[in-house]
Amino acid sequence: MSWQNHNLSKVIEQISAGVAVTLTDGTIEYINPCLRRLLGLSATQLPDGGLGPFRPPADAAVGERIRQRLLAGESWQGETRWRTAQGELRDVLESIHPLHDAAGTLTHFIHFLQDISALKRAETLSNLAFYDSLTGLLNRNLFNDRLARACALAQRNGGGFAVLLIDIDHFKRVNDTLGHDAGDELLRQVGVRLRRSLRKIDTVARLGGDEFAAILENVVDARVAAKMVEKLLAACSGLYELAGSSPRVSLSVGISLYPQDADIPESRGLLKRADRAMYRAKAAGRNGYFVRKPRT
Repeated sequence: MSWQNHNLSKVIEQISAGVAVTLTDGTIEYINPCLRRLLGLSATQLPDGGLGPFRPPADAAVGERIRQRLLAGESWQGETRWRTAQGELRDVLESIHPLHDAAGTLTHFIHFLQDISALKRAETLSNLAFYDSLTGLLNRNLFNDRLARACALAQRNGGGFAVLLIDIDHFKRVNDTLGHDAGDELLRQVGVRLRRSLRKIDTVARLGGDEFAAILENVVDARVAAKMVEKLLAACSGLYELAGSSPRVSLSVGISLYPQDADIPESRGLLKRADRAMYRAKAAGRNGYFVRKPRT
């Protein structure tokens, strides 16, 4: 047993996860070197106030909910934020477990903390590269990638799909009369309605400005595409609550189909034809859609 205890202690001292043992009142009895580094503590520092002060003030309520769960004898795991002794915020994956003595009395908590700040930063950069920060939808880069993949898959399997180019009618008027904040809110709300009006297998993106796009998977017939767009228009056109006003908003949609409208390079040709179809819808009076006739 002494050999096990000795080696377990060595393992805890050397692992790359922070470990702490606290009493139920929060008093710290042990911190391993990794946790000291994570919290910005020296090799001899042992905070009198426990681990609580290392949680940002805004997260105090979260810390109290975790504590109440632990006092009830339950474990807890999740992502939290910690503030180092130097004031730097860290993203942490935290796991806490209650410890009982031989009589079954709750005596301690053991904490395991893994610094995931670098992972979170990479995740943020990835989101900025591939997702629209305003709506949360795919951006142009990721949409183009999805469109190229859809072309390759349909070509290989002999399938098809539809591409939609969607534009908000008179968007500039909203910006000019209600302000840019209201315009941004309209973009967010349109993004939500678009996502809800289409199927989970479909792709929705904001390309920029007031322009959105979508890929309708396994749609090879213009009539089927038109029915889906009619449903989309019914869901997305109408009144929107913006800056204390309720403007009526409509969309114009252009539709292209693979393989009927395919070109070389196929994905660029499909988007270009959908864009031209969208302008045909606007020219016809807006608040509608246009399907390109297949080339002969």
